Amino acid sequence: MKINDKFLYRNKDDDFALKKALDNLQLSGTSSIIEEYEEKLRDFFGSKYAVAVSSGTSAIHCALYALGIREGDEVLIPPTAPIMTAIPVLQQKAIPIFVDTNKDNFGFDIQALKKSITKKAKAIICVPMWGYPFDYDELLDVCESYNISLIEDTAQAHCTTYNNKNLGTIGNIGCFSTHDRKILPTGEGGFILTNDKNQYESIKSFIQFGYMTGNIFGTNYKLSTLQATLGMSRIKKIDWQLDVRMKNAKLILDNLTNKNIKEIVYPKNSNPNYYSLVLQVNKSYNKVKNLNEDMVKNGIPTDIVRYNYQPMYKYPLFKQFEKECLNAEHLSKTIITIPVHPNINDNNIDYIVDYLNKIDFKGENIGAHSSKVM
Repeated sequence: MKINDKFLYRNKDDDFALKKALDNLQLSGTSSIIEEYEEKLRDFFGSKYAVAVSSGTSAIHCALYALGIREGDEVLIPPTAPIMTAIPVLQQKAIPIFVDTNKDNFGFDIQALKKSITKKAKAIICVPMWGYPFDYDELLDVCESYNISLIEDTAQAHCTTYNNKNLGTIGNIGCFSTHDRKILPTGEGGFILTNDKNQYESIKSFIQFGYMTGNIFGTNYKLSTLQATLGMSRIKKIDWQLDVRMKNAKLILDNLTNKNIKEIVYPKNSNPNYYSLVLQVNKSYNKVKNLNEDMVKNGIPTDIVRYNYQPMYKYPLFKQFEKECLNAEHLSKTIITIPVHPNINDNNIDYIVDYLNKIDFKGENIGAHSSKVM
């Protein structure tokens, strides 16, 4: 069996939304529909201000700019983040400082974080990978104690909550992606949430060439009207998405009997959005690597293989910033991701559960013949 890996769904209201945009006779990122979309984003996620932008990566670049991050400044980042988190740091000619995570979730090792803060450190970017929350209280205490800004890269964490608050509304600025695979999909795109009026105004100017006055710097990070109308159509389906993903994840977890595999840890006062179900395997690195590869051979997609997932400093682009982060290396080498999006059906779930429960970790290698489900 090959598990459906098409995240995108067709909303019956999409055609009406696109027609509305075309009838508006203005498709650029300065139409009134953009403001309407930003208002819906603001109200849905619970923020004072929202800005629609061209991607999640551009959202992070905007956040760095609005917070005054400039050449030579240091930005603290978990190495478990994707490269899209750090590329905007390089764009600003700032320095990414990799800080170790916990061994069993994507939150920072708080002691490692404190030790990494210098006078040049101006911002922290936290990244709840695959929509999994972690302890924000200690992180916020560090930000307050050291007077350092917190950017939330919530590209995968739409409606993940901590203490009943949406991630992306807890730090100084929240950055989201609306790529095809996201819970709010517009093809390409993103948005920014903030409660600070000055940050909002700075970002609005930055994405429109500094309003083309020639007085201040800016770039073109506007979102098109067509994408914004899709966003308005699909924002109404977020709650449905969350319900289906949680149901699918719960079905897998409730029927998982393999004691070598468990869901990664997250705080009791929080809820993941199940962008993907992330499981941690209590076995050697080589066995988990073989397992991820075997999953793909058996038709179960995993982001670990799809994106060659590893600590970011292992990629050549960031090799010069390498810093030993043993917990992050352990975490990245012991996890698997399981799709639970709405296009996954009950037969898929049965197949996945059967596969996971039949895995035999006794041998040195996990191959197609040892765990294949017929």
